[in-house]
Amino acid sequence: MQFTFNQLSERLQSALREIGFTKPTPIQESAIPLALEGRDMLIQAKTGTGKTGAFGIPIIERIGRGERALILAPTRELAIQIRDHLRDLAKFSRVSVFSFYGGTSVGRDLSLLSKRIPDVVVGTPGRIKDLIERGALRLDTFRYLVLDEVDIMLDMGFREDIEWIVEKLPKERQTFFVSATVPREIKEIAKRFMKPDFKHVSVESEELKPRINEIVVRTRSELHKYEELERILRENEGEKIIVFVKMKRNAKDMAYQLKRKGFNVEALHGDMTQKRRESVMRAFRNGRTKVLIATDVASRGLDIEGVSLIINFHLPEDPRVYTHRIGRTGRLGREGTAISLVSPTEKRNLWRIEKHKQETA
Repeated sequence: MQFTFNQLSERLQSALREIGFTKPTPIQESAIPLALEGRDMLIQAKTGTGKTGAFGIPIIERIGRGERALILAPTRELAIQIRDHLRDLAKFSRVSVFSFYGGTSVGRDLSLLSKRIPDVVVGTPGRIKDLIERGALRLDTFRYLVLDEVDIMLDMGFREDIEWIVEKLPKERQTFFVSATVPREIKEIAKRFMKPDFKHVSVESEELKPRINEIVVRTRSELHKYEELERILRENEGEKIIVFVKMKRNAKDMAYQLKRKGFNVEALHGDMTQKRRESVMRAFRNGRTKVLIATDVASRGLDIEGVSLIINFHLPEDPRVYTHRIGRTGRLGREGTAISLVSPTEKRNLWRIEKHKQETA
């Protein structure tokens, strides 16, 4: 049966209209009716296909008095993104949504939680575990659990924290696993955490498939790479661009050099304070900053509208990281371009990426 947003409550329909959502994406059309029935789900879809709405819309619709939802995300930036999206969905409801993550004052979190527990808690595993251990966050009223970008969380080493947190939740709950890829490890954990009749929902939509033009530019040296980078940035002046580099110091040094040459650029990396990271992301989202020089902190699940070009200044060793990086463009079926600047020492990384693409095609 075809699902439309008209089947939801008027308050949620009003929020969706204000956001500009007129019809469900394919993954939302498949997942939301099952979620509204109370089914546990493993939601599998590529980035930029509306996965947040697939779990967020039914949670905002179904959450009742005294019930709460816990959403775990791998990074601070993604937790903030989910929080903001769910606040938009809950605009005409009495559902409160707050986020908790490292890099901010734990005292602020403790103060907030001492006054009230939000209806929806979004956070990174480390900070959520810390708040539980301090006695500030009790999970006995949480009836919904979402593990977003669960493949990335496992890659980042959060498995023990996730398992510890899930053990503190009520057995009677609705659980969503959300992931772009579903390796064996995720299937095994899903069987442990979810009801036996959980549904694996996966949608391949031609309409929403990313249309990314991937280009390889072979370079002779690091200096030649910088020359090529400057050329590409000048040719695409005014476009929203993310340049991925290997290390924090690369991001800082590159941003400094490019600023000196007149480029509208900022760096984003893990050594920055949370306040500074949020400020940089806000400026990039609204277009005040045109070029973002980033480590892989920006590759993990972030939905940044209007990114037309991704540049891999350094190729990652893990092909899955490459896939997450280029997924920042070409979202929701739009066209995008990904350019990889490849030095002679990165040939093996390029080979791994090409092999992975063939295996997953």
